[in-house]
Amino acid sequence: MRAPRLGLIVVVLNVLTAVAQNPIASRPYDAPEAYRIYSLLIAREEASGTKVPLVIREETDTSASAVGGACLSPEAAKRFKDSISDLERLRTKLWRLQRHFQIERPYEIVSGKDLASRAPLSGGYSFMSPVGFNKNKTLAIVYYGSICGGLCGQEKFHLLEKINGQWKEVPGVTGVTVS
Repeated sequence: MRAPRLGLIVVVLNVLTAVAQNPIASRPYDAPEAYRIYSLLIAREEASGTKVPLVIREETDTSASAVGGACLSPEAAKRFKDSISDLERLRTKLWRLQRHFQIERPYEIVSGKDLASRAPLSGGYSFMSPVGFNKNKTLAIVYYGSICGGLCGQEKFHLLEKINGQWKEVPGVTGVTVS
């Protein structure tokens, strides 16, 4: 009786150790409104005429600095306060993007650990944070960026408002990183 119990304890400890050692354990990101926003930004910022698939980093971005006065106008920071709080809450976890993008260009979702081998073949990759929404899901903020190889790339926060059922980008972002 003692040997089976010891075997079970060893298996449980191995599983718990593996989970504890995996700092990038993540959950699927299933937020339909977020994918509408992502699709809008991708369609606007990425070349859609190319046949080369767009590479999208699977894990949501958690590395960008906290949203604050340095990147938003005071008016925007006040207006989007609830969306910013939601984004900061979501960014404490790592999320896995799903194949819910509605874009014309073919795309692949690639794990961050595989980007080094995959991105050079595509000319770069895109990455994004989860989307922070206000309670009514009429205001949103997202951090979106793209790396196009070498020192080429850009990233910034985007503020969006849902007007007549459509997401539209609105002014208020004061900082952009471009190289």
